[in-house]
Amino acid sequence: MSLLVLLAAGMLLIVLSADYFTNGVEWLGYRLKLGEGVSGSLLAALGTALPETLVPLMAFIFGGQSGSEQAIGLGAILGAPFMLATLGFSIIGVGVWWSGRRPRGLTVSKDALVGDLRFFLLTFGVAIAAAFLPEATHAWVALSLVGAYAVHAWRLVRHGIAADDQPQPEQGLHFHHSPKPPLWLVGLQVMVALSGLIVGAHFFVSALGQITGWVRISGFLVSVIVTPVATELPEVLNSVIWIRRRKDRLAVGNVTGAMAFQASLVPALGMLLSPWHLSSWELVTAVLAWVAGLWTLARSRDGTLHLGELLAAGLFYLLFIALVIGVV
Repeated sequence: MSLLVLLAAGMLLIVLSADYFTNGVEWLGYRLKLGEGVSGSLLAALGTALPETLVPLMAFIFGGQSGSEQAIGLGAILGAPFMLATLGFSIIGVGVWWSGRRPRGLTVSKDALVGDLRFFLLTFGVAIAAAFLPEATHAWVALSLVGAYAVHAWRLVRHGIAADDQPQPEQGLHFHHSPKPPLWLVGLQVMVALSGLIVGAHFFVSALGQITGWVRISGFLVSVIVTPVATELPEVLNSVIWIRRRKDRLAVGNVTGAMAFQASLVPALGMLLSPWHLSSWELVTAVLAWVAGLWTLARSRDGTLHLGELLAAGLFYLLFIALVIGVV
């Protein structure tokens, strides 16, 4: 299969699957009586973030103690939150501009957004600090991150059920156009669409892997710059679709929920399967992701994310690329 066909096939499958996935998540949140913020932060974010965990997992398990595989695993762990906190919000801003809603921006679920971002800053900060602690403490830090995410998810669900602000989706379920599709069919559509997202992302990553094979660049930088662009593409595309449908809380919650997952459970995996020592590039990536998350939190306290504020998050990504070009 040619490189062009592989890229096109992956992108097409991601686009089609994202439409079915967003539609299914809206109905799943409605049937489970969850608020839109919770549906985005948990249902959508967990669904698309879990498959990405396979990248560092495979690198650590099958790469053993190989330096290049360890670098790829760490790059995948740090690159995902970095891409979401920077380029992810910037692409959402492009979606806002494309939908003709400037300069008002997005009206967000303030409790879910602030809760996700505060959790991201706390847990990702702990994960960064753990790199400077003795390796014997890493297992305990990892367990604390897992426990923290469990508490965070429980609080989101409790608040979402209490709020009960999930309106019935305007579009019928793609698999069953009835006023009240059965729950099992809603779940089936979500799983089928998620499978499509995984396969499409695999095609896309494979094509990008061949492209980067022509360029002299370290395994870490490939996993930070290239792999997250493909693996996080479903989250960002889901959010753009929801923006077009004026489902702002789902759109933003999808990204911030994935950030919360990527800042806690995935670094915990890295601490358990690797020495978790960060080089200078790895530390730069992590710190820029943390600062970008702080920027978004500081700008979202009024419950609105404006177009300029969303686009400005991408400047942290451009800064990183400039540093890479300047050094490499």
